[in-house]
Amino acid sequence: MKVAVVLFVFNRPEHTKRVLEGLKKNRVEKLYIFADGARSTDDEEEVMEVRNLIKNIDWCNTEIEYKEQNVGLAESIIKGVTGIFQRGYDGVIVLEDDCVPRSNFLKFMNDALVYYKDNKEVMHISGFGLPIKKYTDSDIYFTPYPCSWGWGTWAECWNACNFYSVDAYRELLSSKEKSQAFNYAGEAFSEFLDFQVEGKVNSWLIRWYFHIFNTNGKCVWCYDSLIENKGFDGSGIHKNKIDRFNQKHNLKKDKDTFNFDNNVAYHPQLIREFRRHFMGKSYIEKIKTVIYLATGIIIGK
Repeated sequence: MKVAVVLFVFNRPEHTKRVLEGLKKNRVEKLYIFADGARSTDDEEEVMEVRNLIKNIDWCNTEIEYKEQNVGLAESIIKGVTGIFQRGYDGVIVLEDDCVPRSNFLKFMNDALVYYKDNKEVMHISGFGLPIKKYTDSDIYFTPYPCSWGWGTWAECWNACNFYSVDAYRELLSSKEKSQAFNYAGEAFSEFLDFQVEGKVNSWLIRWYFHIFNTNGKCVWCYDSLIENKGFDGSGIHKNKIDRFNQKHNLKKDKDTFNFDNNVAYHPQLIREFRRHFMGKSYIEKIKTVIYLATGIIIGK
C-alpha cells in the first residue's frame, strides 16, 4: 500500500516539538505537514515558532503547506486529507500537534491498514486506546466510534464521505430510534452532532462518525495505547483540562508485532465500559461515569 503520514499543526510549539520527536523515533521517510494560519495577532508569535520547527526538520523529507489565513482544524483535516488522497495514496496516517506517538505507532498503523484493507466493515484505524479492561486476546478492539488521536483510513472510505450532509444530520437527530442507535457506544454522540448542526462546534470527527455509522462501518482502537494525548492543558480548540482518557503505563520496550482480530463483532461488556468515557449530559449518566472512574464498577448499559 502507498500510505502518507500527515501532521496538522497550528500554534503550539512545545506540543509540536514532542510530536516531532515521537515521529523521528518512528523513522518516518516522508512527512506531509499542514500549518494553519494565525487567527489574530495574538497567535502570530506561536504560529511562527511552530513554522520554524517544521521547516528545520532534517531527519525526513517534508512537504509543507502553509495557510495564509486561519482555516480551523475541521476544514484543515477535511481538505488536507482529501488532497492527500488526490495524489494517489491508498491510505493515510494522521496526527495532530498534541498526539505524541510511541516508537511503534507507525508500524502498528501500517500493519493494521494492510491487514484490514479488504474488510469493507472496517473503515477507521487508531493507535490510541482508552484505559479499559482487555476483553479479547488480540491487540485491538472494535467500536462504532472513531478516535481522532493518531488515526488512519483508506481512500475509498474517506472519499465516499460527504462532510456537509446537514439535512441528514437533522433527520437522524429527529428520530429517537436512530439517535439511540447512534449513541450505542456513548450517550454524548447525538449531543455532539446536534452541536455541529447548531454551529456550537465545528468538528470533522462527528461528521466522519456519522458517515461510518450510516454505512455500518467499524473502527479499530488499540488496547495498549501507542499515543499519548498531551492536549489536556487547556491550550487546544476544545480547552479541555480534565484527562480521563490517557493510559498510565510504563512499558520497558515497544512491541513490533501485533495480533489483529478477524472477528469484528462488538464485545458487549467492552462497549458498556467504553460508554463511560463518552457520557451524555443527563445527571444519571454523569453519576454512572463518576462511579466507574472511582471504582471501576460499570452500572447499567
